[in-house]
Amino acid sequence: MTAILTRPAWTTDLELEIFDKLVDKHAPHIPKKRLVEPRPPETDEERENFYRFRVAGAAHDLFIVQVCAKIIDSFPDPELQLFLSRQIGDDGAHAQNTRLRAQAISGHDPIEDIQKQVQKHWDYMGDLPIRNWQGFLAFELHYELHIVALLFINSRTSKINDPDSAKYAAEKILPDEAVHRLGVVDWWQRKFDQASQAEKEDLIAQVLEADEEGQRRRNSYLRNHWQLSQKAIGVEIDNLPVLYDTWRREVLAYFLDIPVSKLPKLVSVND
Repeated sequence: MTAILTRPAWTTDLELEIFDKLVDKHAPHIPKKRLVEPRPPETDEERENFYRFRVAGAAHDLFIVQVCAKIIDSFPDPELQLFLSRQIGDDGAHAQNTRLRAQAISGHDPIEDIQKQVQKHWDYMGDLPIRNWQGFLAFELHYELHIVALLFINSRTSKINDPDSAKYAAEKILPDEAVHRLGVVDWWQRKFDQASQAEKEDLIAQVLEADEEGQRRRNSYLRNHWQLSQKAIGVEIDNLPVLYDTWRREVLAYFLDIPVSKLPKLVSVND
């Protein structure tokens, strides 16, 4: 696979453009913007499902904190260290806010439930995120960029939400996560663009291998989480597998600077 060196800047506008292209092709019934504002959970069952969904969100963020904290001093790159220090702080704040909202909904501190879910992430991912830079990049791709398709689907089709959670997400989480994605792109591009053509071919193979391992490890978790999302917030998941797979291909094509059509067959979320 040969690099083509024609990448535009990765921006939130580009993300939206790519995702809308995939929606037009694979799920044209999904709206381009939210049509109905979500309502708070009302029944005991809805509150329980929403609590579980919030716990899962806090665990996702706390897992990111734990991984980045474990590996930050492994990189002799102050630019990357500064980025990771922000990622740790941001995701720690996100996890804490989500913890408090789950506590307000349930009446008890969910920290033990959150840590149990964090352990499941470690069980799924093993040592991949902290094994080497390739595994860490795969971790960042899977926990920051490959999930964007789900974030777009949530923003357009979810039917249930907690107003305080929604306000915090709009004002804090969404802007922070955009910074995280751009930070991952910047780290990789600084590394990739300095490599020779032969080195780039080797880097492409290494990243694909680690990313494919990450996908295999994540598949069971993702399918379970999507089912929870459907129960808890009413999100549309019927077309999510194809949107996830095709979005991931777009991300990898951008990162590796090759056409989507030149990528090999990749592990699917349904595998």
